[in-house]
Amino acid sequence: MRSRTKVTLRREELESLVHHAFGSSSRVRSAEELTDGMFNAAYALELEGQAPVVLKVAPPPGQPLLTYERDLMRTEVEFYERVAKETTCPVPRVLAHDFSRSRIGSDYFFMERLRGAPLEKMKKELTDGERARLQAELGELVGRLGAIRGRFFGYPQHGTGTQAATWREAFLAMVDRLLQDAERLEVRLPLPTREILALFQAGARVLEQVKEPVLTHFDLWDGNVFVHRVEGVPRIEALIDGERAFWGDPIAELVSTALFRDAEQEQDFLRGYQEATGTPLVFTEGVRHRLNLYRAYLCLIMVIEGVPRGYSGLKYMAIRQYCLFKLRGELKQLAARGRG
Repeated sequence: MRSRTKVTLRREELESLVHHAFGSSSRVRSAEELTDGMFNAAYALELEGQAPVVLKVAPPPGQPLLTYERDLMRTEVEFYERVAKETTCPVPRVLAHDFSRSRIGSDYFFMERLRGAPLEKMKKELTDGERARLQAELGELVGRLGAIRGRFFGYPQHGTGTQAATWREAFLAMVDRLLQDAERLEVRLPLPTREILALFQAGARVLEQVKEPVLTHFDLWDGNVFVHRVEGVPRIEALIDGERAFWGDPIAELVSTALFRDAEQEQDFLRGYQEATGTPLVFTEGVRHRLNLYRAYLCLIMVIEGVPRGYSGLKYMAIRQYCLFKLRGELKQLAARGRG
């Protein structure tokens, strides 16, 4: 699927950005557009006499976006830098960034090029034991991310209008902005937006259980977990694409690490999580309710985002129908909890 948010750069533009970041003597030997991501443009660059790098370029100014996507690349860079500084979790090293928009009109940054591949692409070559060890390792890394605390709840960028002193206020603002986006973009949802918002509001009291804002990636599905074999043993090389990160509830991470699966059944992941935190994750009714809210929110994002990005084709329609199916299920669960 092709996205309207992706910027296409000419060879001379790539050369110019490389010169600005690494010096006028740097030369681009080869350039390849990476097509796995669906929001930012990305180019794998081989440089003469230097290690290979990846250039990521944000959408052009004026491109219709969801509210939370404003200045999203700045969130990704902030995520990498905070994680690298405050934990031992592996993330790509940021080499240079430019948010002035004076050179190409878009934010961009360079990062090291990873050696491995997404877990999503490596699954078929892994044994059951290797998959189990990787899930335990992922659980441990997610547990370590919980050590990074913020000053407020909500998305990092001020333009999103979601920052607040409590998680309840911030999360409801996140949902409200997203539903406003759906109305603005005329996206058809299973229920009117006011009814969907009411379902989130009815269960919002459970969000008061969250007292401290924790850096939460919220997009750690298998495509954003890079794996590399070290002496034949697959290990997690890096957690990538942190642009959806927010300051919130750390258990929201389980929505994407167990994407469309039951997080309570992810025993290998939960074992690693416990090893990192020192405390088992107990799935109380309050925790299950919070996960229900976060799954519904992620399903809303996945249903709505395809419209401004201009997705089309049979593959997109199939994905959208599946996300709508999952969204209906999550909304029904929220409704049942509201009656309970």
